[in-house]
Parts: sequence; structure tokens; C-alpha cells
Amino acid sequence: MDNKTEQFEQLVEVIKRLSKQEDYSIKIEEEKPDIFDSKYGGIPYWTTDKEYPKNSKGEKLALLAQINFDKCDVEEPLPKNGLLQFFIDSNDVLMGVNYNDQISQNNFRVVYHEKIDYNVTKESLEKMDVLNSINKEYHPVYGEFKISLNKKSYKEVYGKEFDKDRLSYEEANLLCDKLSLKGRHKILGYPYFTQDDPRIDEKYSNYDILLLQIGSSRNILWGDCGVGNFFINKESLINRDFSKVLYNWDCC
Repeated sequence: MDNKTEQFEQLVEVIKRLSKQEDYSIKIEEEKPDIFDSKYGGIPYWTTDKEYPKNSKGEKLALLAQINFDKCDVEEPLPKNGLLQFFIDSNDVLMGVNYNDQISQNNFRVVYHEKIDYNVTKESLEKMDVLNSINKEYHPVYGEFKISLNKKSYKEVYGKEFDKDRLSYEEANLLCDKLSLKGRHKILGYPYFTQDDPRIDEKYSNYDILLLQIGSSRNILWGDCGVGNFFINKESLINRDFSKVLYNWDCC
């Protein structure tokens, strides 16, 4: 190991010690989920008094994920109760993302139910015929999977400007790769990208909270082994306002 490489490795360790970010790791469980569980894919919880989310063409959106905070032990700024859902357009090759306007929810939707009606039945939801509207070719989740949240604490770094005299662009990218946990499924914490962070665009710079990250794994695939991210401003999250969420996915 040459002197520069050794210094680089030492820098990685120093940053790990000095910076820390907590998050909730998402685990895919073995058991089959019901309509109220936290899960990826499948039939979403919904109530008939609400209009089901559709794309700009009037086609039903597909459930990507839902989180039941009634059954999760989480802390602020996350909700203590209710159910948060993420819908995407499975009839779109870009899976609902608009790279020119990544907060436009025309072809994706983030919905928060403050209270869950546990009297809703699976039979009533099946009548909505949601699953038959899913184009499996453009949906990253192949099936339906129950998930659980586990709090973790990781020492990482994000969003630092490196002195160009100290680290080259390639070295800075390598540093971030070493400090990240790649495309792990999680809520909060530091995000991972296979390409660039969309928040380098000033208009997205205030989307400072990772609301959800889903990586490619068994039965989940974003393009060519990519990762999907949803971001929100902290104040919006505290106010339970999910009308402005930044949606991004990229792949190698």
C-alpha cells in the first residue's frame, strides 16, 4: 500500500468516527402480508371514499410499498401512526419518474392515511381490480413481500465538498462508495445512487430527508440493478405533507 492509498484509508476511518446517521433498515420477511401490513407490492390498503391514484392517462398506479406506522416503533420526524404508501406507474418504462420535474406526482403518488380503517376487507379491495392493471414488465417488485423496520446507526458521510487539491473527483466518488452501504432498503439515513444525486440541482436541494430507499435484490429490480429513492423536506415530513416528494431511480 503506497502512502497516498494509506492516507485515503485513514481518511475513511476518520470520517466514520466523526459522522453518524441513524436510519431504519428494511427487512423482507418470509410470511405473506395482509392488506394492512408494511410491504412491497401487492394489493394496497385503500378506502372506497378516496379516489384511487391514477397516472396522467387515467390508468391505475401500482403499489410499490406501504409502511404501517401503527405497527412500527419509530421516532420523529416519522409518523407514530397511520399508513404511508408509494405508488408508481407500471405502464411507463420510466416507472413514473419525470427527470425534468422529479416532484411532479402525475405518474407516481405518495399517500398518507392518518388513520387506518381496519374494517376494510381484502375482498372489497380485490373489486378495485388493481393487480390486473399492473404491467409486470415495468414494475420493479416481482410479487408481494411483507417488510419490517429495524433501527440502525451507521457512520457515514454525505454532501461534503472536498478540497480538489486533496481529493480528485474519482477519489471523492470512491470515498462515498466506501462510506455508503450501497443500495440497502431503508428509511432515513444516507442515500445511495448508482449515478448522481439529483439534489445537486438547486431546485431539489431542500429535499433533505430520505423517505424511502429500495435497492435491487432478489425479486426487486430497478433497471440494470439500480436503486429507487424518495426524498422529502424535513418540515414537510413533520407536517405530514407528502404533496411534494422527490422521486428518483437510477441504474448502472
